[in-house]
Amino acid sequence: MIAKRPFTSSSLALGFILVTCVTGCGGDTAQVSGHVEYEDGSPLVGAIRVIRFEPTEDSKAVVRKVASSPIADDGSFELVTKRPGDGVYKGKYKVTFTVLESPATGVSLIKPEYTTAMDSPLEVSVDHSGADYNFTLEKL
Repeated sequence: MIAKRPFTSSSLALGFILVTCVTGCGGDTAQVSGHVEYEDGSPLVGAIRVIRFEPTEDSKAVVRKVASSPIADDGSFELVTKRPGDGVYKGKYKVTFTVLESPATGVSLIKPEYTTAMDSPLEVSVDHSGADYNFTLEKL
């Protein structure tokens, strides 16, 4: 008769470490940063300024997650998927923006085409270990 041994805490910890390394050490993400401004070169204004990379239908991203970042006063951004420094999964993305006058009014300061993945004319491919993207938006 073969005796079954229960899982010990050390075997569970080892399993967790292995799963973490297999899923997190594969180089599937890239650091993505950049700059956003209006077409006249002025910085974006508004109380709320956010950029998002939304996976396209045909994206080859291993994990299909939206990456986002607040846009700083100088127009700079650094995208994250879950936590600061984790980067963006490699794949194809539609780029969308939220630029609002204030949270209370919800008035957008950019053209509607930039606010949804379905309408956005901006598409990027994240396929190497680091990218710097610059975007120019039209004011309303």
